[in-house]
Amino acid sequence: MKYLTFDEVVKLLVCIDNKRDILLIQLGLVLGCRVSEVVNMKLKNILTDRIILWDEKKNKFRECVIDPETKTMLDDYIATEWKPKPHHAHRLFYFSCKTANRIVKHWFKAAGIPAEKAHWHTLRHTYCVQSLDAGVPLNHVCEQTGDSPLTVIKIYSRPSIDDRLKMIRKKSYWRR
Repeated sequence: MKYLTFDEVVKLLVCIDNKRDILLIQLGLVLGCRVSEVVNMKLKNILTDRIILWDEKKNKFRECVIDPETKTMLDDYIATEWKPKPHHAHRLFYFSCKTANRIVKHWFKAAGIPAEKAHWHTLRHTYCVQSLDAGVPLNHVCEQTGDSPLTVIKIYSRPSIDDRLKMIRKKSYWRR
């Protein structure tokens, strides 16, 4: 599984030099969403503390919470950079999933992140791994990503050797 370390996330965000691209990548990291969900995001679905995304995989809407910093970035982008397009005036971004992946690849390369990680899904994986490592409850990660608990555990939960040793020590409380 490919995900970014904390240091790689910092390197990535520091090197991006335009509001659109940093917002795109920040949304991937904060929402844990699929590329199609962010590319098809509608302005009317951006609320104060959450964004309503259309989950094409499950064929239903899903609410994702958003932090104040990312919401501020979003509002700033809409106020200063976003221009309505005649046929897509309701969308936040005017490009395809393929273009979003090209943007990700470009900035991963600029940040010196290995090419094998340069894909949108790496942002989703990063959200899940970093959230679980930070102690975010499984059900919260599932709500944010739209994945089932089994999928999140199976794909994103990779306890380290140290974590497994700690667990064994806790389970072995009767030993002296």
